[in-house]
Amino acid sequence: MEIKKREKQAKRNRKPVYVLGIHNSGPISSAALVKDGRLVAAAPEERFSRIKHDRSFPHRAIRFCLEAGGIGLDGVDRIGIGWNPGENVSLKYRAGFSDWMRYPGEWLSSVPNHLLPLLGRKIEGTTSEFRGREEGPFRISYVDHHTCHARLAYEISGFDECAILVADGWSEQKVTTWIYAQKGRFETVRAKDFPQSIGGFYAAITDFLGYRIFSDEWKVMGMAAYGNPRNIPGMSKLIRMLPDGDYELDLSYFDFYNFDRPGYFSGKMELLLGPARKPGEELTRRHFDIAAAAQALYAKVMNWMISHLRKKTGCSDLAFSGGVAMNCLHNGSITEQTGFERCSVSFAPDDSGNSIGAAFSVCTDLGIKVSARENTSSLGIAFTDDQIGEALEKYKLRYRVSKNVARETARLLAAGKVVGWFQGRAEFGQRALGHRSILASPRTKDMKDRLNAAIKYREAYRPFAPVLKLEDVAKFFHRTETDAPVRYMEKALRFRKGTGRLVPAVVHKDGTGRLQTVARKEESLLHGLLTEFTSLTGCEVLVNTSFNLNGEPVVNTPEDALRTFVTSGMDALAMGSCILEKGEG
Repeated sequence: MEIKKREKQAKRNRKPVYVLGIHNSGPISSAALVKDGRLVAAAPEERFSRIKHDRSFPHRAIRFCLEAGGIGLDGVDRIGIGWNPGENVSLKYRAGFSDWMRYPGEWLSSVPNHLLPLLGRKIEGTTSEFRGREEGPFRISYVDHHTCHARLAYEISGFDECAILVADGWSEQKVTTWIYAQKGRFETVRAKDFPQSIGGFYAAITDFLGYRIFSDEWKVMGMAAYGNPRNIPGMSKLIRMLPDGDYELDLSYFDFYNFDRPGYFSGKMELLLGPARKPGEELTRRHFDIAAAAQALYAKVMNWMISHLRKKTGCSDLAFSGGVAMNCLHNGSITEQTGFERCSVSFAPDDSGNSIGAAFSVCTDLGIKVSARENTSSLGIAFTDDQIGEALEKYKLRYRVSKNVARETARLLAAGKVVGWFQGRAEFGQRALGHRSILASPRTKDMKDRLNAAIKYREAYRPFAPVLKLEDVAKFFHRTETDAPVRYMEKALRFRKGTGRLVPAVVHKDGTGRLQTVARKEESLLHGLLTEFTSLTGCEVLVNTSFNLNGEPVVNTPEDALRTFVTSGMDALAMGSCILEKGEG
């Protein structure tokens, strides 16, 4: 008994271990704080800076995470960076600047830059350690980019044993990694290096169609439903399938690997597909056909890889991550086409999630068990009703306090109003999931056009997502008992025959919807709102889109929400218990 008491006391007295994760090696820099293997907070820098896809060092996001944890930077035990520069310089020698009159801090990178190539092998781990006169060691671990992707995917999935596929534009070297995971341990089955990048292929098509790379791929996906891939037979020349699930890009059509050139495609691609579209140029049938052909080729290559990963690992579950996993149009068909029974995609499979993945990876290296299976994407900043009221009083805005905000909001939605919905902690990731959302009724087709034209200010062909309770999903979409809940709008699924006409505003041209399912246990307020809306209208579905205007980050604070509300065609705003309606008073 005495021994057990001492053990319990020692456990109580043990100092918690804090790990700060940082992503700063690509679009949407971010930070995350983990305490004893549990996520405390996480946020992208863009939410605070208000610069969309902000890639600057995430000072504001770090400050928020530390404040959420009640600690300062000196309370952090280890920092994890979602990129391993040691892997870069061990394979590519760069002499850098001259040896004199240089910035002293450069020695931290220049010395390894000279020495690591001499090792003649790949570097898999990098750690920097700094010591003060009184403080203990300050350690920074640089974690392999694909390991970060894989770790977040695995820990969020809830799978004990599974296959993991990581695919993106590029990392230190790898662009596609096939992994077998069991009990938290990873074994690399195969890795494919840059420039043989399926993400690079999709970015090149995005660039070819006159859109911004690593930003507007959504538009290509939306366009695909309006085109005919058979009209662009030359697309198949860009990638060929190799034995055993491998693939190969014909690099003569691409320039994304040539950093001295501005574009992502070569002149040879224009000879194959015709003239590239200039930004802002009118869209033609050919452009929609190119998008459809690119999406079809992408899906063919991905299914080829994933099917062989299924055979290679023997696993029935897949965790999918990397920027490529943002392609919800393909994600929804993976289990139908590849032999996997379940496919899990996290709330942030893109690079922004690598701050969380880096922190989880460091915890694993330290022998700390990661506990993330119960996590949702609600990891950001929250505001009380008093704080929201202060913002409203500051701008002298008329509002009312509701005793039942779900019921009142449901009435507004049932009356055809478009409502900004600002509740609880901000979501992490690129999708608003009922905390920083714009909601509307899907019962009329013109709602989609209204949202695109007067509120989101974006292309008319782009679809909106249906949100519905988990228990109502089977009424609208085909599902099996093994299907995982689609919590993060990560998959587009096909509507059951005849059900799409009930909710035309959320049915895409191809008969699919990028749905979000809501469980009462995880999202009680949103679940309650859906219940109230169904009671009033008989319709179980709402339109859910991110609370932002085109070209802006999702709103973060009450001030952000008010600015967006006032400058758009929204009819009402529900922030906490406070409701504003345009035209009142």
